[in-house]
Amino acid sequence: MENILSLANKDISNHVEDSMTKPVMVSKTMANDEFLKKWLSQEPQNVGNDTYLKQLYNYLHTYRNKYGYTTVFCISAETENYYYQGGFNKTISKTDDHDVWYYNFIKSGNEYDLEVDTNETKNDYITVFVNFRVEGSDGSLLGVIGVGLQVDSLGDTIYSYEKDYGMSVHIINVMGAETSFKGDTDIFISEEDLQKRVGITERLQLNRSEIPSMQWYTSEGKRKCLITQYDKMLGWYLVLEMDTSSISQVFQERVKSNVFFMLVALAACIVVSTSVFINCNLRIVKIENTDELTGLPNRKQFSRRYLSFLRKNRKRQKTLFMFDIDHFKDINDSYGHIFGNSVIKMVGEDLQNTIGEHGIAARWGGDEFFGVLLMGPDEAKQIMEQFMDSLKGVEKNEKYHVTISVGISAVDEDLSMEQMVKKVDEALYHSKKSGRNQITIL
Repeated sequence: MENILSLANKDISNHVEDSMTKPVMVSKTMANDEFLKKWLSQEPQNVGNDTYLKQLYNYLHTYRNKYGYTTVFCISAETENYYYQGGFNKTISKTDDHDVWYYNFIKSGNEYDLEVDTNETKNDYITVFVNFRVEGSDGSLLGVIGVGLQVDSLGDTIYSYEKDYGMSVHIINVMGAETSFKGDTDIFISEEDLQKRVGITERLQLNRSEIPSMQWYTSEGKRKCLITQYDKMLGWYLVLEMDTSSISQVFQERVKSNVFFMLVALAACIVVSTSVFINCNLRIVKIENTDELTGLPNRKQFSRRYLSFLRKNRKRQKTLFMFDIDHFKDINDSYGHIFGNSVIKMVGEDLQNTIGEHGIAARWGGDEFFGVLLMGPDEAKQIMEQFMDSLKGVEKNEKYHVTISVGISAVDEDLSMEQMVKKVDEALYHSKKSGRNQITIL
């Protein structure tokens, strides 16, 4: 039991984070890299361009050298070419048994997964792969990016735990897509093979709860304890097997209690560390997609949300609007950029308050704003008129009364977003040419 307590004192959550959470985070960073997305979108036209291909090889090689992974790879969804840090590997195919992992992963719809498979670029060594989807701004699949870690590197650390604390450690990977590798390793095994290996006849208590589960059983005359815990982020069950036959019956209940509370503490550590990672990631995503001055979505974020908004409200009327602040350059020239920024901030806040739950508004750039409303053009015009009236209020600023020129157009779902932007921009242009401080419906 001292071994269990010693294991609790070890910072296992740090070991898990160092071993697998970091590769997941690195893969996600690459999957969201605008360079990689642009490269994959243009790859089909540059398959024979060595200079173009070398850009990717250098990119993958940089990540491989920085983090020391066995493999850093990228697969194009369009050409199905498999690249890694050493160059071109092959073109994958549904007829190649080894490539089944790719098609199963894509079919799963998961954003990412972890798989155990042989590594064709590394003498078929058994490798833990982290696979991440790369998607375009419209949600289309561009490819798969990821890293590979040799199982032995993870195993060395786990073996040290087994030796030091007198227990066996097993991992069951349940989230990863099916691969061509059907065997077991010393660490990664299937649920069926775990039962055979530990000699248990009862059904294992495996569920998707992250609360530890303890199961006592007898095998070959020895009393054993099996502790299982699910890691949601990795999609793994961590299974600890301990022979407790040397512990007297008097202390068995105490053993159960101590092990349980130790694992509760361990679970709390893992939950906290994972929560911190997720929250940090969410804050980074928010910063990247929010206009700092107004707090509104920026153009990049609006473009992502627009298609989702259309799908969600397919059967309802929708209207786009675009406006800019009249004579804004004169505001900056007369009162300075600090005052100009305060005007933009005020306009953004008033816009959000006026629209409320009726739609989505974004800062398009400079003094230009853009948005979509869940209503027809006439109703949208009324909303924008209310907004214009609020901007004209004397209480806003004694120096300057803000007016805007607005363009409005009903959403035509047969047109792309770029086409709709061009259409509503024409309406805005008409408002400005007609004297500003007015609304044009096109």
